[in-house]
Amino acid sequence: MSTDAAAPPAGGQTMRLPGASRDALLHDQLYRYAHDMQVLLDSHSELEQRHRALQESYESVTEGRKVLEGLIHASHDIYLMTDRAGTIMRANVGAVAIAPSSQLLGAYLGDLLAPSHMKNLEDLLLQLESGGEAPPDGLDLVLQAGANRTGLLIATASPMPVRVDGDLRAIHWMLRDVTHAREAEFESKISSLVFDNATEGVIITDCAGDILAVNPAFSTITGYSADEALGRNPRFLQSGLQDRHFYEKMWATLQSEGQWQGQISNRKKNGEIYAQWMTLSPAHDGEGKVLSYIAVFADLSPLMRAEKRLFHLAHHDALTQLPNRQLLQDRLQQMMGLAKRRGEAFTLMFVDLDGFKHINDTLGHAAGDLALKEVASRLTESIRAVDTVARFGGDEFVILAPGMHREQDIALVADKVIHELLAPISIEGHDLNISASIGCALYPEHGEDEDTLLKHADTAMYQAKQAGGNGHAIYRPAPEPAGDAADAAQ
Repeated sequence: MSTDAAAPPAGGQTMRLPGASRDALLHDQLYRYAHDMQVLLDSHSELEQRHRALQESYESVTEGRKVLEGLIHASHDIYLMTDRAGTIMRANVGAVAIAPSSQLLGAYLGDLLAPSHMKNLEDLLLQLESGGEAPPDGLDLVLQAGANRTGLLIATASPMPVRVDGDLRAIHWMLRDVTHAREAEFESKISSLVFDNATEGVIITDCAGDILAVNPAFSTITGYSADEALGRNPRFLQSGLQDRHFYEKMWATLQSEGQWQGQISNRKKNGEIYAQWMTLSPAHDGEGKVLSYIAVFADLSPLMRAEKRLFHLAHHDALTQLPNRQLLQDRLQQMMGLAKRRGEAFTLMFVDLDGFKHINDTLGHAAGDLALKEVASRLTESIRAVDTVARFGGDEFVILAPGMHREQDIALVADKVIHELLAPISIEGHDLNISASIGCALYPEHGEDEDTLLKHADTAMYQAKQAGGNGHAIYRPAPEPAGDAADAAQ
């Protein structure tokens, strides 16, 4: 019997060859067992390595999860987990800024929002449901604040969708409270809008007084552009009408009271001097240190022009633009006071147009108004620069002539006025001839108060009319009856 043994064929099958010994077969069988055992050992070793790796990975994930949950719960940010529909399933401690956990769990996130932001949330949930992603910069949501604070809470929401096989299963929400930041941003925008759109001029300087910023109204009022003003001291705007003492007092008030307000005259770029109302205040930091000075000013020129216009309307006749009875009364009082202090005299002339009613009756009041305007112009041209002519009412005018008291001087002025008025006035194709009767009264000879002086000038005017008009008369007291004089002599 031969002892040679054939090699086992592929596939691990052993062929029993004729003449093979039992020892050879046993050897082959043991070899196969050893080989299979080695394969099993290698597989077991690989499984152990994988198990250890999985164990380490699990421990790492568990530890990371614990750390993450710890961070989430310790975070001041608000953490919420909702299902795909927005129902809250989990919340961290920071969520108490919205509501206690007992009120949050099971609640719909949208019910916590201000009504104006409900649609923003609904649109975002639809976007995530359809496979879309959240905005990369987050989404601002306005929520109702919790019991520990008042008002609304503005939060930047960063949603993180959880998907399994493409299906949305849950949403993690991190909401950061940005209320103070948004309010500060809003206040900054409002301040910028006010700065840019204010009708008052604004100048901001550093502590040394050099200009840091000006607003558009500054340029509108002064004529200087921002580029022309920045870096300069506001002294270049001074008119020179205020002296050094004025500015020293201004800064002393600013230091002692924390603000200065008052009227000041400055000069525009075109050289025009104008009045402005200015408020000057320091700006402080949190520690009370002065950072800059802010000057807010308004151009008073339009207001002063309006006041001047109102004064003119209140004190001047609307038709002739001459001083009216009220302004005449003021000037007469002033003239009487001045004449009394100086021991001087003056003359009041009462001018009444002769037959003026006939013009109104025949040509109408419009023609009469045109005639009165021409009369006013001629009277103004006839008098001296120091004299005053006013419309007393209707076709009556008054002339105040300071320093005039001699009858020859009065006659000279009265004759000049009458001569100027006699020239024909052409109105609507008609040449009108106008004459005047003038009554004159002297202060203090004919009266030491305005009513008496006016009354006596009016009496003298009627005396001129009774003499035929187109002339003047100086007041003469009526002679006392002879019987009264005799009685007085007794």
